[in-house]
Amino acid sequence: MNYDTWHDGAGCDLEALDEMTPEDRDKVVDFLSDLNESNSWRNLEALAHINSAKARDLIKNALQHPSLQIRIYASRFASQAEKKREQILIEALKNAEIYGGLSQALDQIETFHPQGVIDALLRGLLNRNEEAVNFAGMLYFIFGKADTSFDWDNRPLFLKFNTDDRAEKEKAFVEFCNILGVSSKKYM
Repeated sequence: MNYDTWHDGAGCDLEALDEMTPEDRDKVVDFLSDLNESNSWRNLEALAHINSAKARDLIKNALQHPSLQIRIYASRFASQAEKKREQILIEALKNAEIYGGLSQALDQIETFHPQGVIDALLRGLLNRNEEAVNFAGMLYFIFGKADTSFDWDNRPLFLKFNTDDRAEKEKAFVEFCNILGVSSKKYM
């Protein structure tokens, strides 16, 4: 890993892990167990690739980490933990910031969006501002109104949610729910 690969968001060299002896992989697992917000997604990706019992336990334990950002990253790699993953993504939609794990949560939501996550996205339209713009784009995608998770052609519609004016936001919400075919009353 050098500055360019770190900066560009490249992960670890997973093929190199495959070439290691089991003993060396065990040492790497120990090294990767130190999670912090600057290295966690790469470490968790490598642990998931190694997929040993200890690596899986470390990922499972990361689902309980005090840092929401690390829990978001861990939820991406935790197998057999869909309910926990859903809970973490719901918490992210309520509390995470764009550069504090929310973008990574939205990346997961593109392909993993059980009803609890959809409900949290809809509530977020009413309760968040800048973030709600991205929530609107994701909902448009989930409900089949767009081909991507943020359809730039519909940005003016999504931007209606970036306001502190509650009446304006509720009006936009009702309009948006009508487009999606969802009852706005459930969330207001």
